Amino acid sequence: MKRIKICLIMMLFITVVGGMAWNAGEVAPPFTLLEHGTEKQVSLNDFYGQIVLLDFFSASCPHCLAASWEIETGIQEYYKARSGNPHGIKVQVISINSDTARPDDMSAFIEDTEMSMVLEDTGGKLLDLYGGSALPYLAIIDATGAEAGAFPPTVVYKQAGFDGLEKLYEIINSINGLREPEAHDMHTLPVSEADQQITHDGIIDLSSLSASDVFVTESSVGYHREGRKMDIDLAFSWRRIEADYLSEYLGNRREKTLAADRIGLQFNTSYSLDKNLAITAGAGFYDGYQTFRALWLNEYYRHIFDVLEEFIGELNGYENASPKGYNVSSGLRWEYIPDIGYVDAGISFQHDAVSPGYELGVTVTRLRDSYNTKSGHLAFENVITRRLRTLAEFRIDDTTNRELRYSLQGGLNYAMAENWVMRLNAGWSKESPGFRSKSISAVMERDWHGIWFASIFGRYYEDTSEIENAVISVAASPPLESYQAGIGLRRQGYSSSFKFVAGPCFTNYKRKPDRDIAFDQLYKDRDWLSVQFTYLHRF
Repeated sequence: MKRIKICLIMMLFITVVGGMAWNAGEVAPPFTLLEHGTEKQVSLNDFYGQIVLLDFFSASCPHCLAASWEIETGIQEYYKARSGNPHGIKVQVISINSDTARPDDMSAFIEDTEMSMVLEDTGGKLLDLYGGSALPYLAIIDATGAEAGAFPPTVVYKQAGFDGLEKLYEIINSINGLREPEAHDMHTLPVSEADQQITHDGIIDLSSLSASDVFVTESSVGYHREGRKMDIDLAFSWRRIEADYLSEYLGNRREKTLAADRIGLQFNTSYSLDKNLAITAGAGFYDGYQTFRALWLNEYYRHIFDVLEEFIGELNGYENASPKGYNVSSGLRWEYIPDIGYVDAGISFQHDAVSPGYELGVTVTRLRDSYNTKSGHLAFENVITRRLRTLAEFRIDDTTNRELRYSLQGGLNYAMAENWVMRLNAGWSKESPGFRSKSISAVMERDWHGIWFASIFGRYYEDTSEIENAVISVAASPPLESYQAGIGLRRQGYSSSFKFVAGPCFTNYKRKPDRDIAFDQLYKDRDWLSVQFTYLHRF
């Protein structure tokens, strides 16, 4: 407990002191670097009397491409056309290459972003001096007083990542050549400038999962709005399930193709309370079968009742399943160490009306068909170095008539080389009386010029068996092992992008000794083909 208290105090100290240093302003570390493609040396001294925006980037960083293009056009060209900021002070964007890159990748990156001045710092030493840990990274320097010897070049703003031009406009417009910048009201920005901070994305996603006797397709249309304070995600989905049914009961054999549709709507939003804290909320619903297994089991019980009614007449107890559900959630995202440490915490509620099972005897008993799940999660994301990012998440689920389920998940994102990124994920879950699951996945991705990306991936999953509550024990899912592999291709542009992923998946069940042979078709080993295509267009 004592160690925990010490760690919390240290984290609070780092957060508070870091914030104080940020607001106080610091003397800008001097530099002299070679200009890309020349032998010319450029130093900070060359820009005395000006406002300097340093744009630290890497040609292998996909987020840098859009950020650098927007900064070059929205800052460099904007202020050049107006002969400086509102106080007549010249503004210069300096792009700093902070990582090694192949010559053709650099050339393509510079051409796509239309950069006017690029300096070389492939070891990332200047990025470290300015406190950067991830790319893209921005720093605004007020060098207006240096020429007259009034005050040295001062870092007045730093930003990890890129979330639009609005804050950059605010800082640059407030610099007046005096030691203290004048107060600037964000609401006085011209509408044309403020509008640049809001982006609208339309998203179309098509996917399919097919085996010899099952075919599932899903289509979704989504909208994403990213604003100065609020982000919004809205998605409508439609799923079509087709599955072959084959079973025999008391000599009555039934063979048919089942089909069902599912629709869903999901809404999520986040709102920034300040630079380091945001609240999130979400809500959604669906109507229809979630899986082909639920559709198959519903037909299985319908089949039994139809046969029994032939022998004993009308049989009460069976009801057509009407699966549906809804969810609500809320959470917080806190940047507890600037640019390095993030924590997400949230709670959610899920209600599901499922396709239930039946116990047959002298009387027919319909099992529970309605479940509520309350969940909570806590996740930590940390930028260890410019090349390494980690994620750790703990989750707990409380479902009606079941014990608590505990889950752990860890992730690692590592930039192995200038154009290669590796992503590793592992997960583990536990629920009494005997459920255990574990999974591990890996993705290797290679990019060309930060525009084209090719990847290969693999995933392994296994569990001990399903918790038996919604269906009778003989119908519960047995222990499962699955293997998945595939390849992916995506293109990342400024106004549009697409992704294509395809690969096989193999599911293997271990047969339970007491399982009715009627379920051999449902829980048989299958070879699947998974295909997904996603297209995004920015308006």
